[in-house]
Amino acid sequence: MKLPLVYYGDPGLRGQAEPVTDFDDKLLALSRDMVETMHAESGIGLAGPQIGVSRRIFVMEIPAELDEDEQGNRMNPDLEGPLVVINPELSSLTPEKEEMEEGCLSIPDVRGKVRRPVSVTLRFQDVEGKWREMRLHHLAARCALHETDHLNGVLFVDLLSQVKRVAIKGKLRKLKDQTLQS
Repeated sequence: MKLPLVYYGDPGLRGQAEPVTDFDDKLLALSRDMVETMHAESGIGLAGPQIGVSRRIFVMEIPAELDEDEQGNRMNPDLEGPLVVINPELSSLTPEKEEMEEGCLSIPDVRGKVRRPVSVTLRFQDVEGKWREMRLHHLAARCALHETDHLNGVLFVDLLSQVKRVAIKGKLRKLKDQTLQS
């Protein structure tokens, strides 16, 4: 079932999400609904707070064509299909960073360049509560960092340059006003 999105200005996007403790059928249904919502919205990631669920869960799926190096090799060959990430822990962020344009389903029509580490180690629980770990690179690493930021109340617009934040101030104010009126 496609879930309604929460938009910029909603205070739920600024809170600290709570850990997931119950690994049950409700969690499985939530994860399926989140994947369906992400696909319906043409996103590559979606975090719990973006659907009004203040829990440490996100889903992500990087299309194969966006996960290739210059020679056409997959950069994250272990990343198949949608990934459900519960209670994520990030470590071993590379000092090497790259700047890339980001957007967010909760902040429509706003994009901007954000500098993030090229690679990161992601440790997380799956829907059964089993701990897993994987090394992510480039877009997959960026997506995991972006979605984990959501779980900590951080939005990509917070990471933009001061000049860009000034440039989008009007758009953000309008979006916030629309959110608060609905």
